[in-house]
Amino acid sequence: MIRYWDISVLEAARLRIAKVFDEFENIFVSVSSGKDSTVLYHLCLEEAQKRGRKIKLFFLDQEAEYEGTVQIMREMMKHPLVEPYWFQVPIRMTNATSYDQPFLYAWGPGEEWLRPKEEIAIKEIKEDYPKRFYDFFDWFEQQQTEKTAFFVGLRSKESMNRFRAVTKNPGYDGIPWSTKTKNEKCFRFYPIYDWTFGDIWKYIADNEIPYNPVYDKMYCLKGKSVNGIRISNLIHEKSFACLSELQEIEPETYEKLCNRLKGIHAAAKYARESMMYQAEELPGAFQSWKDYRDYLIESSPMEEAHRERLKKRFSKQPDVDSIHRQQCRQVLLCDYENNLPVNTQAMKKEELRAKWWNVL
Repeated sequence: MIRYWDISVLEAARLRIAKVFDEFENIFVSVSSGKDSTVLYHLCLEEAQKRGRKIKLFFLDQEAEYEGTVQIMREMMKHPLVEPYWFQVPIRMTNATSYDQPFLYAWGPGEEWLRPKEEIAIKEIKEDYPKRFYDFFDWFEQQQTEKTAFFVGLRSKESMNRFRAVTKNPGYDGIPWSTKTKNEKCFRFYPIYDWTFGDIWKYIADNEIPYNPVYDKMYCLKGKSVNGIRISNLIHEKSFACLSELQEIEPETYEKLCNRLKGIHAAAKYARESMMYQAEELPGAFQSWKDYRDYLIESSPMEEAHRERLKKRFSKQPDVDSIHRQQCRQVLLCDYENNLPVNTQAMKKEELRAKWWNVL
């Protein structure tokens, strides 16, 4: 149940952050250069300054980042009350734009990186560690040997799933905006979980906070379509559509990325086409999404192991047109890892519509 307080979300966030500072000496703030984590960073820095303490700033650099992201991270990391944990270590990132090169081996030895590594970055980890994005976060949390808080700039207003994820299972001392980790000494906290899009930008404007310059360039392109303005890695399944604008926003970054990876130019040209990567419009040569899916899965030039993995997963899913459409998108993006899982709610809506058609 959502309960409303008689204080603003800003006041509530400051109280939450102060409580965590009371309870924890070892504090990390996870940042991505996006607007939410930028606000979280400044709120935590504000509390650290009051107490004369430092915060540890965690950023896992995926190499295929905007230059604007690099600029704002440099600003954040150089603050005297910040201990930088800017990781530029070898890690495999999904490349949704190519069957031939399905991964970017970010910062891999012998690779031609998009840019040089930062002087303050952590460039090497001597022990074995997982070389995938989310697994790296879990691994890093498990390396902590003392009681540790990780602040995360997640906002539940973006979806009900996020709200449930944050509030369903309180992780620390009954606090609903916290979750547990695999390390019993570490906890994640979400002090701005109830902020809206407008709250974020109001705080930035009121306090004249520096933010990622890519936002301004995106706004010039999109105008009032602000919900489509997001900062993320440039090539994974949920963000590669930004490549269609990268040539205008950061042409040098676009050129470097084309030289670094296969599939970038094609994705930039067709990322927002309804028949292409989005699979929103059925090509006229096919009678159904199922026919199109079967054609794609047999003709796409992917590795045979990936093809069989997709087939096996699809065979266990409902035989419904709305599901087949989503499966087409997974094949087009070579999403054999299931990073964009099929939404069964779409199937339920389709079944409901069919029942009403029968009544009518």
